[in-house]
Amino acid sequence: MVRKLSYSPVVLVVLVACHLAFHHVSVGFCQERTAADITAQIRAYKAELSVDGTRIETRLQLAKVYLQIEAYTEAVDEYRRIIALMEVNPVAESEGTGRNADIAAGYYGLGLAYTGLEKFEDAVAAYQRAIASVPDWAYTHAALASAYVNMHRYTEALDAYKVAVALDPNDEMIHHQLGNVYNKRGERSAAIEHQQRAIAIAPEFAAAHYQLGLLYAQEKRWTDAIASYRTAYRHDEMLVEALYNLAQAYLRAGNPSAAREQMSLFEERKATLTPLHQLRGALQRTQGTAERAQILANIARLYLKNGFYEKAVWEYQKALGMNPELVPAHNGLGIAYTMLGKHSEAVTAQRKALELQPDFAKAHAGLGLAYFSQNEMEVALEHYRRAAALAPQLLEAHLKIGTILLKQKRYAEAIDTYKASATLAPDTAEIHHNLGICYARQAKADLEAARRYAQEAIRLDPNVASYYNTLALIDFRRGDYPQSEKAIRKALELEPENRNYQQGLKQISGRIR
Repeated sequence: MVRKLSYSPVVLVVLVACHLAFHHVSVGFCQERTAADITAQIRAYKAELSVDGTRIETRLQLAKVYLQIEAYTEAVDEYRRIIALMEVNPVAESEGTGRNADIAAGYYGLGLAYTGLEKFEDAVAAYQRAIASVPDWAYTHAALASAYVNMHRYTEALDAYKVAVALDPNDEMIHHQLGNVYNKRGERSAAIEHQQRAIAIAPEFAAAHYQLGLLYAQEKRWTDAIASYRTAYRHDEMLVEALYNLAQAYLRAGNPSAAREQMSLFEERKATLTPLHQLRGALQRTQGTAERAQILANIARLYLKNGFYEKAVWEYQKALGMNPELVPAHNGLGIAYTMLGKHSEAVTAQRKALELQPDFAKAHAGLGLAYFSQNEMEVALEHYRRAAALAPQLLEAHLKIGTILLKQKRYAEAIDTYKASATLAPDTAEIHHNLGICYARQAKADLEAARRYAQEAIRLDPNVASYYNTLALIDFRRGDYPQSEKAIRKALELEPENRNYQQGLKQISGRIR
């Protein structure tokens, strides 16, 4: 069974917003999606408007930022004010063209905001007003078409997309969406043509590759479908439905082992992304600004947890745009920046969290991580110790303190720290492993104690090669070469390409011979 993208209406709205952004970026309607200080932008625009509330350009910029951060209710309010200002402040006839463009931009933005709120009838009316003022903006016609699609009015959507593509035949998103509408109408050949044209314009356009895969599957062109699904997922790992359909295509192409492999990967990735989709649904159902900010921060935390650091930064920025005093969002933003190697921004974010909440232990831990990543160990140690003092149960702080002390060869202090950590998490293999290293390296090495801790680490987590390597080194120093060889062979079994382990085996085997 071919599985199409089974997005909820919530995720569809998000996709529509992304689609529309594709167009208005090209005319400067919306700023580039970067980790700019959204909060500072909003504050600056509001300060300008407090002095002169009739500044239409400033209001347009503020409204655009609201659209960026999915503050759709606030965006609607701003665009209504903009339109009202233009209606009561007519300009000279010579400036009429500029006025028409401003009116069109106001109604277009209002339509985007209504689309975000799933008020599609209102969105259609707004887009039509924009088109009446400036009829030759392709992206306005495309936005109108998207609203029709969300109402399942495919004939009207097709007509609007045809106008859009005639105005801008080189826009990949218009071809992609036009292809989707043709597919909805059962016109497969036209659908394939427009997806192919979208890909010709933007070869890494994952959604177009995915839709092309669905179309090929409908024609039982399994080899082509497989290639399209694989390309789609390669360019966008969030597109997990591509894995499901890839498995189905492999099955029908007579390759059940590949089908099982892809289905297994699909189930794994789906389990990761399902909570994200649930949060997106909650976001769409929630109107309160503070509540939406918290949901966006939760979305960002999921991205952070799963290694999507750029996406995490952007979602945290949106959350802070809605609620600049959301302390955990500053902390999460700082961690995401650290993982991206943007240490200055990371420190700024963590210090902002501490400015708002001076006793926030996780912000001190975040500063510790930022400085640790820059190899500034003394400053990192200071912040981790402050985090541990504020939150004695914060295991990550204790572990990092131990790691720093171990790096600094302060083995006795590290042992005390790791033993204290073991009382918090006695089954953490890393703690026992590092205790083994400390006992083995201190001036008066206790190799028997070191061996016991290394063995306990292996018992707790038998699939970490470095633990066996440590045990091999300890046994080598003990003069128990057969046991040392046994341990290093296990390390190589887990990491056969590790050159250090290969060299270790040669050295140990030489002693046995």
